[in-house]
Amino acid sequence: MTLGKYIAAQRKKLRMTQEQLAVKLKVSKSAVAKWETDRGVPDRDNMSLIAGALNTSLESLYRIKDGETENNDVNITEDVIRLLEMRGYKVIAPGKR
Repeated sequence: MTLGKYIAAQRKKLRMTQEQLAVKLKVSKSAVAKWETDRGVPDRDNMSLIAGALNTSLESLYRIKDGETENNDVNITEDVIRLLEMRGYKVIAPGKR
């Protein structure tokens, strides 16, 4: 996943328009559109603001930007793990396949 696709997906998950994200970041809507279509990359300051606005870590954004991860980080509770295992699913921690 590219950084732009990630930004767009997270924004949509939060039910936010490009305009609303732009207002939060104090940038133009066209800047958000440019980032989401991978025609530009946010600068360091905007990366920090984006992380806060999208409820994600700055580190995750940089890993995606640098192509180090597909952002497969999943945070589920022990209750969810137990429920899945009770239903026959095998839950494996990342990196332990």
